[in-house]
Amino acid sequence: MATSTSSDRLTPASSSPRQSRRKAATRKRIVDAAEELFAIDPEAATVARIADAADVSVATVYQHFVGRDDVHLAVVERAVAAAKHHLLAAYDSDGPPMVRLAAAAAAYLQFNLESPHLFRVINLRQGRSTSDNPVALVLADQVDELTKKLADVIEQAVVDESLRPVDPLATARFLWGSMNGVFGLAVRPDRLRLTSAELLETVLQGTRILLEGLAGPAIRDEHGHIKAEFLDYAGSQLARLLDPRHDAAQ
Repeated sequence: MATSTSSDRLTPASSSPRQSRRKAATRKRIVDAAEELFAIDPEAATVARIADAADVSVATVYQHFVGRDDVHLAVVERAVAAAKHHLLAAYDSDGPPMVRLAAAAAAYLQFNLESPHLFRVINLRQGRSTSDNPVALVLADQVDELTKKLADVIEQAVVDESLRPVDPLATARFLWGSMNGVFGLAVRPDRLRLTSAELLETVLQGTRILLEGLAGPAIRDEHGHIKAEFLDYAGSQLARLLDPRHDAAQ
């Protein structure tokens, strides 16, 4: 089912370049403010609160958006675009399937660290899950696309025996859910939030556990152990992102 985007609506018939820049800046300001609100509690993100956070009037919000759901859709579209920017570059890159899988995990973690509010938008329930909710439809369609791209790479890894025979789509769904759960620990607002060092330790341990069950003969040595060079590569990709300096910046 095709869904319209937030930019399809409320487009002025004509305006000067200066007016267009001003309107675009105001629109971005509103979406920037709404991003944090929808990441924290989608149900509490009213037009009045969005306007207050953006330091504009409620009328100004309605000049740029049809209403609350339209603002919400703009935030979700931004979140999905950011996630796809990181993940598709890894999925579509050159290299063996297992290298691309490791790169994708690192890319998704980078998305989490660089854009924690957008990460939460994708992973929190965003509005009512009904067939007529454009926010839910866009989010579901785009996440489904990303999951299928992950399944394609997993299938290629099965073919070259980097992974043992598994159902690619079911495995992709499990890995997607696992990454969201573990990476989400880095953006929690309470004492359960992991530091970069704790997150790195957790992710590396989880990677080893998964590989022991999933690894095929192509990435095992003659004793059946995971080849050290692959573990080192995966670890270096994650460690590069989880520099201790990241904690100081939060």
